Amino acid sequence: MKPSHRIFPISGFTLAEVLVVSLILSVLLAFVVPVGLQCMANARMAREMNGARRAVEAWRSYASDNNQSVLPGYQMDASARNARGQRVTFPANARYVFRLAPYLEYALKGTLHVNQQAKVNSDYDVSMAPSFGINLTFVGGDYGGGTDLLPSDENYATYGKFVVTNLNEIHSPARLLVFASARVTDSQSRTTPGYNAIRSPRWTTSRWPSVYSENLPYYEFGAVHPRYADRAVCAMADGHVELLTMDELRDMRRWSNQAAQADDPDWTLQPL
Repeated sequence: MKPSHRIFPISGFTLAEVLVVSLILSVLLAFVVPVGLQCMANARMAREMNGARRAVEAWRSYASDNNQSVLPGYQMDASARNARGQRVTFPANARYVFRLAPYLEYALKGTLHVNQQAKVNSDYDVSMAPSFGINLTFVGGDYGGGTDLLPSDENYATYGKFVVTNLNEIHSPARLLVFASARVTDSQSRTTPGYNAIRSPRWTTSRWPSVYSENLPYYEFGAVHPRYADRAVCAMADGHVELLTMDELRDMRRWSNQAAQADDPDWTLQPL
């Protein structure tokens, strides 16, 4: 008598079932991936906003310790030291970073340097490429950078007090921009976050192009970088932080104390 053999069915997927599963996975990925990317972008934005808040608090603490005098944005002969107590040499000493560092207890990572910029190490790079540029032309002054007007009694006599050098001078602290998200571009026009200075859309004439493009060199838009859904992280003189579009940042009342006093969004620097 031959032994009986039970035949078990072989499990598997039909082509239709595979296609259905693939379709479901594709639909899920279409939802999950953008949400994940958005969560990552929101986390980066939150870190940068927190860094900007701490940076402007330190900026205000400097003024509090110096009879309300504002930190110069660029000062060639400034004395500065790094976290190791070593003297920082030119040009790193001239940029605002190491002069503000003591008011951050030298904890620059997570404050002035967040996200990608937290990886920079050398004194030069730390000073050159913080996450935030400072509005040095109108807040604190550019003492030797060579791009805008040097703060001096002679220039003040010609143009008025175009630089805020004391907190008590500020007409609208909640509006006056101190720091903003900044960037540079390399020779291939690739964007890298981080730069130490930002420049206004107007000076003696308009100087930003009418439409923002990351393909243009960083200096075309004063190094400002609207990297969060077309908005830049901005820290104001009263200590609060907000997100502003490039169109909102074209308002000169956000940059210049004179523009705020004149209530003129299209203000340009002119002789008195």
